[in-house]
Amino acid sequence: MIRLHVPDMTCGGCAAAITRALHSADTQAQIQIDLPSHQVSVQSRLGADQVLNALKTAGFTPELQAA
Repeated sequence: MIRLHVPDMTCGGCAAAITRALHSADTQAQIQIDLPSHQVSVQSRLGADQVLNALKTAGFTPELQAA
């Protein structure tokens, strides 16, 4: 499980954009989003760097959290 803090995820539209970005990189990714705390958890075949890059490409500034 990859855990991220995404401080610029501020609304449902942002959460949807993050979901789309991750699913475009891995259609089987399981994504949990906690909007109030700006937390995203991802279970994916992708590595952490790939997940971070997918979100950066979508315009977000994700920060990897300790497991």
